[in-house]
Amino acid sequence: MAAYLNSLPAAFNNSLAKWAYLSMTAFAVLPGPFNRTFTEAPWATTDIGDEQLSKTLSYLNTTDFVAYDPKFLDIIGPNATVDHVQQLAYQSHESPCYIKDTNQLFFVEWGPPGGVDGIHSWQYMLDVATNTLKKVTTKPPTYNAHGCVYYNQSMYVVTDGYGDKQTGQVVQIDPRTLEMETVLNNFLVQPFAGFNDLEMDRDGNFWLTDSKSGWGREIVDFTPPTSPSVYFVERSTLRSKVVYTTDGNANGVAISPDGKTIYIPDTGVSEFRPSNKNPYGQRQLWAFDLSRSRSVLSNRRLLNNPVSYFYDGIRVSRNGWIFCGAGDGVDVIDPNTGFTLGTIRVGGGENLAVSLAFGEHELWIVGKGGVWHVKGIQDRLDREW
Repeated sequence: MAAYLNSLPAAFNNSLAKWAYLSMTAFAVLPGPFNRTFTEAPWATTDIGDEQLSKTLSYLNTTDFVAYDPKFLDIIGPNATVDHVQQLAYQSHESPCYIKDTNQLFFVEWGPPGGVDGIHSWQYMLDVATNTLKKVTTKPPTYNAHGCVYYNQSMYVVTDGYGDKQTGQVVQIDPRTLEMETVLNNFLVQPFAGFNDLEMDRDGNFWLTDSKSGWGREIVDFTPPTSPSVYFVERSTLRSKVVYTTDGNANGVAISPDGKTIYIPDTGVSEFRPSNKNPYGQRQLWAFDLSRSRSVLSNRRLLNNPVSYFYDGIRVSRNGWIFCGAGDGVDVIDPNTGFTLGTIRVGGGENLAVSLAFGEHELWIVGKGGVWHVKGIQDRLDREW
């Protein structure tokens, strides 16, 4: 395996986690045959002819962290660990929010087959100190939550809507009392297709990703009224406007710490009715400049295309690193070069990393298979607001 892996720094010799540091020059030319699809991580493939390469990939599939660049070693550090703290059904879990004041993690089970016909009026609340998990219901109930941001001691949650009874909406939830208030549920009488995720800046302005995912999973029945779009909502006036539209799908969204750049993945790779992953569908991560008003995006550029799978939930850390749920794990991306620096893995197999939430030197990953707690991270992750 030494032919394909770099030696780890001495500080990592006593790490409790299992690490690998790939030699990208060694991987540049491989003995054949080799093959994988875009849905598979490099180490998940079995179609390998060379014994040494096969053994290396098998080892990589047992790791907690895979580094492609030394920056990843500095960000994560030698003391980090990955623990699978909640083993749940192999369906999507979404909408993680870490509530520092109560030391709890809010998240949801999203879509069918759970609930009643996939309709969820409850969410999960995890006490991260005791690892006690309970179901909670807001007052009044929040149906089919999909994304969450914790801001100014409140949770702001977006939903897909509720069949033909309720359009997708933005709600504000008090994490202590679970009282819920609707903030926005239409674009001047036009219903939203169904929200996937959201982001908020220092001033509390919203970016909302309106997607076809809820329709695709038959959570809502009406045909999406528009192509998947990203809306900007000015918090002080609740004026809203479309800032980006795609014929793929709108999914995650995240803003840089300085408020000058916004990152939007396109997940048109996922097709619906019938459900399918199209290898020719869009799965890019785009970066845009934000205007002073925040309501206009410009200078679109392709930042990254994932090593495997597609980017779902994304968050940007205090120092600007981009963390993306990417199937086999969470990819960490350099905002300047667009290179993937490394991957935090969730164990492979049926496990899939979907979305994440930051603490100070820790993060939580939710997805298919439950919840993972990554702690002891060297870099500070939580942002200033």
